[in-house]
Amino acid sequence: MSDERKILSVKELNSLCRRVLEGLSPRGLWIRAEIRNLKFHSSGHLYFALTDKEASIDGVMWRSVAQGMGFKPQEGMAVEAFGTPTLYEKTGRFQFSVRRLLPVGEGARAVAFRQLKRKLAAEGLFDSAHKKPLPEFPSRIGVITSATGAAIRDIIHVLRRRAPHVTVIIRPAKVQGEGAAADIIKGIREMNEYDDVDLLIVGRGGGSEEDLWCFNDEGLARAIFESKLPIISAVGHEIDFTIADLVADLRAPTPSAAAELAVHDSAELLSTIVTLYQTAGSSLKAQLENARSRIDSLASRRVWTEPLRRIHDFEQRLDELSDRAKNAATNKIEMDSSRLFGLAGKLSGLSVKRTLKRGFTIVRKEGAAIESALLLQAGDHIEIEFSDGKRDAVVDGR
Repeated sequence: MSDERKILSVKELNSLCRRVLEGLSPRGLWIRAEIRNLKFHSSGHLYFALTDKEASIDGVMWRSVAQGMGFKPQEGMAVEAFGTPTLYEKTGRFQFSVRRLLPVGEGARAVAFRQLKRKLAAEGLFDSAHKKPLPEFPSRIGVITSATGAAIRDIIHVLRRRAPHVTVIIRPAKVQGEGAAADIIKGIREMNEYDDVDLLIVGRGGGSEEDLWCFNDEGLARAIFESKLPIISAVGHEIDFTIADLVADLRAPTPSAAAELAVHDSAELLSTIVTLYQTAGSSLKAQLENARSRIDSLASRRVWTEPLRRIHDFEQRLDELSDRAKNAATNKIEMDSSRLFGLAGKLSGLSVKRTLKRGFTIVRKEGAAIESALLLQAGDHIEIEFSDGKRDAVVDGR
């Protein structure tokens, strides 16, 4: 008789148990518990225990999941965890692999909201400098929301009423519950890749805090911030703000308000155009009347009624000015001539010839005039100039 026993290794047993456990809830399940023995590992993974009054299970959250979490778990915090029961094969330890973690109670959610808000604000995601301006006259508007909710009906109704020429492109998305944030993120990226949309409206109608919680997702906030297209946040709650509202380029309190902010009212634009046309017409008419009045006034002036007389008056005035200029020039020349003759007489009285005639002489040595006897020595040849001639002489030293 052959031995048909199947002998497993410990590793194979643990692997079998892991597959059985994960097969019990392949889509995942929710549990409610408190966090204990919380450890933030340097790798980015989170390790903790999920406990209630009667039992406890080890929990693990991988870094890829932890990075997208909108709050920081704390010791003793009550949470709702979504994930899959599994087995760590190396040690055979039963654990719960968490794919989503939500704080329980308004206080816990407020803590999570404040934590994420502080984090994103520090990174500048809310700064007005990063807000993209909305197009003045969009022709194609993308809407990311539930295809069956009241929000899409309200948006379409307002856009058809205010701007029937605008094309609306709808990208249906989950707007609450598991996977909602990821679906909205995907929708935003698809619209950006589509590259034939001028503006996005992202949101949903009203709801409870739990219903709206996906709009406080960190990944969604970053997708809104990174969008090339301007985004209007249209989450249906008028009092409180979500993280999506703070990051969006413009926040609308309701989906209907978002549609109103996205486009101008065609009827109002038409009325404005008519008013501008009428105002421009009245202004042009007034300008024409004013111009006609000025032309009539100018036509009645003497310069137009008697042009030749006006020209003759100018010619006569020019002749008078010419005569006055000539007389002034003649008088000036005569005065200057008289002054010149007077100066010439004075200069004549100071001439060298007249001085020599009064008995003075000029002594020169080698052509240079001698001003002092000390400049001469015995034997120097000099020239003496009189009024009627010159004589050479030699200095004898006495």
